[in-house]
Amino acid sequence: MSDTDYRFDGLDEWERRLAQAINRQYPEEFRRMVIDVAAQLEGMVKEKTPVDTGRLRNAWHIGEIKKRGNEYYIEVYNNVDYAEPVEYGHRKPGGGVVPGAHMMELSLQEVQKHLPGYLREWMSDFINTHEL
Repeated sequence: MSDTDYRFDGLDEWERRLAQAINRQYPEEFRRMVIDVAAQLEGMVKEKTPVDTGRLRNAWHIGEIKKRGNEYYIEVYNNVDYAEPVEYGHRKPGGGVVPGAHMMELSLQEVQKHLPGYLREWMSDFINTHEL
């Protein structure tokens, strides 16, 4: 499956500056939040993954969190060889098409829809906890 980048585009300037301060002063808490978002995505994509033997559903993983510049990256991936044909669909031998399940695509849409509210709540809790 392909990597997906998350950027906090939905945040206003104040929240962006606060995120940078959190990143500098409390990087471990920020890292835990990023991992939590990845875990939520992993759970959603597992729920949406079709099950025949369970191999594909159980092969979703969260990679290591990496920081490049001021951005964090974390990968939710599946190394099963037929993950992409199940995601996007494929032709059947002898004719016909199996439609894609779009489990990652739909899960990403769901995370992106809820991400701004989740981040606002996380920042509010963070501010109250740290009296910022």
